Amino acid sequence: MKHSNNNNNGKRHSGPQKRQTSSRQLLHQQQQQQDTVHTTTTTTTTTTTTDTKTLQFYDIYLETRHSSTEAHGPPSSSPSSFSTSTSRGHHPHPHQRLTKSRSKKQLLTLQQHQLAQAQRQKQQQQHQQHQQQPQQQEEVRGPCTKSRDLYADLVIVFKFKRPSSKASKTHQSKAQQLGEETMEAYQDVLNKLTNVGLKYESRPSTSARQGSSKEATVLIFVLCPWAVLKREAIRNGIHDWLTGVKVADTAEAEEMLKPAKDRDQSLDDLTEADRIRLIHDLITAQPSEGGAGIYPTDNEYVESILPLHDKEFNKTWLRTWSMKWLVNQADFTQIRDHFGEKVTFYFQYLENYFVWLIFPTALGIIIQFFGRPFSTFYSACVLVWAVFYIECWKRREKELALVWGVRNVTKSETRRPAFKGDSIVTDPVTGEQKAFFSPWKRWARKVAGLPVIFAGALALSVLVTFMFGVEVFLEVYYGGYMKEVLVYLPTVLFTLAMPYVEDLCNDIAKSLTDFENYETDGTYDYHLVQKVFIFKVLNSYLSVLLTAYVYIPFGPRVIAILQSYGLPFATVAIEPSMLKDRLRAFMVSNQVISFFSETIFPWMSRKLMTGAAKVQREVSEVLHQHHEQDGEDEATVDDFGGQDSEEVRKFLRTVQNQVDLPVYDVNEDYAEMVEQFGFVSLFSVIWPLTGLCAFINNWVELRSDAAKICFHTRRPIPSRTDSIGPWIDHLQHLTWFSSLTNASMLYLFRGATDHKDITGADVSSRLSLGMMLLCVVASEHVYLGLRWTVRTILESIPTEADLSSYRKEYGIKASWLTRLNSAIGRTTLEADLTEGAGGGNYSGSDSGVDTGSLRGSVSGRFSEGDYRVMRSSSSSSLLGGGGESGGDLGAQAIQSCFKTH
Repeated sequence: MKHSNNNNNGKRHSGPQKRQTSSRQLLHQQQQQQDTVHTTTTTTTTTTTTDTKTLQFYDIYLETRHSSTEAHGPPSSSPSSFSTSTSRGHHPHPHQRLTKSRSKKQLLTLQQHQLAQAQRQKQQQQHQQHQQQPQQQEEVRGPCTKSRDLYADLVIVFKFKRPSSKASKTHQSKAQQLGEETMEAYQDVLNKLTNVGLKYESRPSTSARQGSSKEATVLIFVLCPWAVLKREAIRNGIHDWLTGVKVADTAEAEEMLKPAKDRDQSLDDLTEADRIRLIHDLITAQPSEGGAGIYPTDNEYVESILPLHDKEFNKTWLRTWSMKWLVNQADFTQIRDHFGEKVTFYFQYLENYFVWLIFPTALGIIIQFFGRPFSTFYSACVLVWAVFYIECWKRREKELALVWGVRNVTKSETRRPAFKGDSIVTDPVTGEQKAFFSPWKRWARKVAGLPVIFAGALALSVLVTFMFGVEVFLEVYYGGYMKEVLVYLPTVLFTLAMPYVEDLCNDIAKSLTDFENYETDGTYDYHLVQKVFIFKVLNSYLSVLLTAYVYIPFGPRVIAILQSYGLPFATVAIEPSMLKDRLRAFMVSNQVISFFSETIFPWMSRKLMTGAAKVQREVSEVLHQHHEQDGEDEATVDDFGGQDSEEVRKFLRTVQNQVDLPVYDVNEDYAEMVEQFGFVSLFSVIWPLTGLCAFINNWVELRSDAAKICFHTRRPIPSRTDSIGPWIDHLQHLTWFSSLTNASMLYLFRGATDHKDITGADVSSRLSLGMMLLCVVASEHVYLGLRWTVRTILESIPTEADLSSYRKEYGIKASWLTRLNSAIGRTTLEADLTEGAGGGNYSGSDSGVDTGSLRGSVSGRFSEGDYRVMRSSSSSSLLGGGGESGGDLGAQAIQSCFKTH
């Protein structure tokens, strides 16, 4: 849910506002009341069969403001109304439609009808009380429109194949079988959502208009009722507390020790990111852990699951950051509340790296204009800077993890849905039964994958070396026909080929990591990034390393061989200036290309695709009119949703546009920044202005990456982490490697006052591998000693976050000790622990939430038998319709694709 950006800028409520009933709460209260009515009437519900072409869709939107048609009368066609009009008039509110239709058919007893009427009166009273409160929450809306609250927590993209248009009996039989399988898979997804208590509505996406397409898509809009969200928040809080993720303060501990009926049942402290994360975990977790078991890689029909962008938040975010030179911590807190810790850690790291670049930038400018290249002083300063930067950042990320309440979260992650265990064992800590995969088998698979990684790295090295050789030959030695044009040919070919090569390398790395079968997302990402980083290093640095250690030292010998054959064009002198030119080209051109490819090109393509989609809709409408005139019986999206207003159609098109966007991968941005850090630490001794280029680029990168998330990728699913993951290790590896490269380059190019003062022949004549090895080893030991010293000093100084954590732990223990000393008999805590000792169960019968839904495994959610708690109250859809097979809109769309067969 989007908070009001005008007043709070996406922050959580505090102070007097915290106790006010938010419109999100009112919505869930209303849904809980409707659930009661639905529960009493599900036993008398009958299913009717309706022609799929004339059956109309129910509304696909959710009111986030508390609006009641009982208070305002029948819906109107004004822009503020959420109803849709048809040729027969306006549809009533879903709750009215449910009760009226059943009363006409005499499906409600008098007692049930009175109960439904009492519930409606209670809703009206709550709405009137809400209207009398200060209108601070009046502007809270969904994330997709300004004038309406069209909203869903998550969208499940259900994609299926269309049947063949051939009329043979064989194809008709296959089409019928395909249709049955598709409907079975679709109903299975809906049943899984219902089993865990989630509401849903479905609509065919705009891609279903494409009659020539081989695939069609149904969008399933999911909303989590308030009671289910509360249950998940409680379970998550208990799990975090038991595993040491969050350190509760004394007030929170006192709240936990209260009886369940006296606890604060509000979710005011639940952020937008936590809400989406909990719902996503509920959908993707395995049924054995209380989840729905809907995971894209395990279901061939579920293409993806995504949250919707909050346009107002995105606009405020970009406007705020574009007007600031530095981003403050309050801005990062808003990003963390909206996108989660994983995305926020990247922006926090990028801002921190940008500030630390001030030192090498200023020093590099001084050396460039007042010093000389290959400066020993500058090289030593950069090495010290890199060591201090990494150690200080490790200290900073620990502090952020404590402040954000995600300390040790990677050690308490739940299992990946894609993890496949080969046996069932008892957890030695919790005593629960869990899937297990032998570490020896995993190591065997790692060893089996090493030849594949080595072969891929070798192939990539050969490709880069070949392109480097062709480029050097055309640029330096070749003097024949069309040299001015041919000199750019290797660069163009390399630029065009590398995206495909990188995709191939990433696919290889992903396949090997999938084969190794890691249990958690954290370990999976760690080992995936390790493999990807190997290919990234070869692609980024190999060309510069070949120039420094192969071409310049041994180039004169190659020239002598060519001249012995009488080749007249092999007369160019080899100078270290070529090394500077190559590094400068990488730092300037690559970053410009990266900016255009991440920002400008996606914006242009999005504009073109929007225009093409508009033309396609117009053509589709014209063709549909012709089909109607010709009497052809062909169902389209308009047949199912023709009663929708234009704004609802616009909302559906907006959702489809977001579905068509690529998935955001934060590791790609990390790889870009770590690659840049490598150029600064490894090669800035060649060209001291390398730090300046990185400094300028990162100020733009911080804002362009924000724009990329807002406009050019799907909204990332919030995920928790306590660090930047494996990238901190790669930063340390690059710093260690820089101690080797800087020492060796200073030895090879020592004594030069300019890049042209020394030639390749000079380097080749005084090259001594023994002396160079001695310099490299000495530099490495200096680095190791410096890193140990800095790390020891910094670890001996506690941070403010550490002190705060110690104070909280001490306060909790002191509070509990006081209670134990003054208690008579068993304390509340002892009673809870005793009741839960039988199997890790947690009982919350007085919490105001369904007892069955709270009772379950600490690491899970609830037992298999508790599924029926929410099933009876979730059999209908979000608005009282579409939950059953006879009125489900997604089912109608699927059936329409197969009805001709």
